Amino acid sequence: MTNDEGLNIQSVAIVGAGAAGLTALFELIHTKKDGSTTIVYDQQGNVKRSNLVNKDPAFKKIVCFEQASTVGGIWAPSFEDPEEVPQELLNTECYNDPWVLRPKTPLPKDIKSNEFSLNAPLVTTEKSLDLTWSKSGIYRHLFSNVPGRYLRNSFIPYYRNRTINKRLHPLIKNVEITNNLLTFTSEYGLTDYIKLNSEIADIRKTNDGSKWKLTVKQYCFTSKTAKWYTEDFDAVIISTGHYSIPYLPKIKGLSTWNAERRSSIVHSKSFRDPALFKNKNVLLVGTGLSGVDILQYVFPVAKSVTVSRSPNKEEIYPWLTRAAMSEGIEVKPRIKEVNCSEHRKVIFDDGTSIESVDYIIFATGYHWHYPFFNNDSYVSVLPAGNKSAPDGSSMVDGLFLNTFAVNDPTLAFVGVTVTPLKWPSFEITAAAIAGVWSNKAKLPHKLEQIENNRRLLGKTGKNLFFHYYPVDRFSDYVKELAPYLPKGRNSANIYDKDHLDDVRESMVVAEKLFYQYKNGIIKIDDDVWSIDEKNLNCNN
Repeated sequence: MTNDEGLNIQSVAIVGAGAAGLTALFELIHTKKDGSTTIVYDQQGNVKRSNLVNKDPAFKKIVCFEQASTVGGIWAPSFEDPEEVPQELLNTECYNDPWVLRPKTPLPKDIKSNEFSLNAPLVTTEKSLDLTWSKSGIYRHLFSNVPGRYLRNSFIPYYRNRTINKRLHPLIKNVEITNNLLTFTSEYGLTDYIKLNSEIADIRKTNDGSKWKLTVKQYCFTSKTAKWYTEDFDAVIISTGHYSIPYLPKIKGLSTWNAERRSSIVHSKSFRDPALFKNKNVLLVGTGLSGVDILQYVFPVAKSVTVSRSPNKEEIYPWLTRAAMSEGIEVKPRIKEVNCSEHRKVIFDDGTSIESVDYIIFATGYHWHYPFFNNDSYVSVLPAGNKSAPDGSSMVDGLFLNTFAVNDPTLAFVGVTVTPLKWPSFEITAAAIAGVWSNKAKLPHKLEQIENNRRLLGKTGKNLFFHYYPVDRFSDYVKELAPYLPKGRNSANIYDKDHLDDVRESMVVAEKLFYQYKNGIIKIDDDVWSIDEKNLNCNN
């Protein structure tokens, strides 16, 4: 299916109301039938709110489904009740398989054979809730690894009601990001389009292939029931993110270890309080951004810290590699086997071992996973390189420019692009979708899209780097998507190239803070989390 003769999209479903989904929702609401936009900026770069009224919308019906009880995605914190990989899933010995960690939600027999609507749903009793991994993995003292300027879209003014923290700047606290999203959602009336506690259990084409049929499971926690119904849409945007289903490498003895020492196997998603590791022997697996972030808090309180990482691996930023191998940290290669009953022993690939390990923390990333799709889903997650199963380094196959399903342009994704400039990537992607779906622009022929992907695969291989655009290449991605934007939408308003020094400065600040935390110069409860200046209403 192509859009050679134009698309007829009037109804759109958005799956996920995190930053990506909310950005897509705002973009579609303000796209006009003629392919133009009502998003206009003043000379200071702020959105002109008086121009936002859209009297002739391109999309008559837009519904954003969110399975959690609030918007925000990973920026909607669950500080007190993190999700852990349960022992019964570890016991399967297939805990590295995303379909085991998060299987497809079973559909009631009746909904397969009958039609149910939102106003006349099928009601079922839910004795217990299935593990959906919808809770956030952020913790109270988490701060960003990206400058605050780029943790917002162009609809959220920079520095609005912001208190500068000299020690963190240009990085920001997680609460600032959360508050910005909640304020944005409220101020622009986005809640009117959002259905919370609504899991998308199934997405498939209707029998005639003209629409997408979504099966919705809407939870009611007070009555412990679920309302099931189906709803048809002309197009679907998937914005479920990449930080939900934790990836654990399969290691001999791991399930038995956790059975003997419950909750001693910790994924970074469930990390909350470093006090848990006080005077303990800790093994940290993985030294990317999340691993090093955890390392800076665990090291000063733990009895000992050993890091397991691939030998000679260079992390995405050089400072991460230096930090992972800094003074006081024992560095080991990958784990070969763990044996809890034998003095809590961990054996590594090089034959060396350590004993008396109290906790193993896995900062090993997350799966790309779309449990609501079927075999005819138009996209698939490919294992990286010669690996037998998908993991955190996998790629999503079947997308043009990380956005449009090659086999059906009415299915699109926001949030697949991997880049430090994540939020600008949300916005440029959402704008391109709005432009194509309103027929302002047409995608190239399917064969050209396939050839484009083939050329890129030749450079990156079948792995996460297929989706990766570092800061110095992000302009290339913007240029690729710019032709598809709605009329009046300028990519320069979306991607601010004039302050990229903030990104470089943020790396310097992050490295400095790492050593200050690691060496006990800053305590976790120090004023980095308190207001240290008067509220400054700064301009750009």
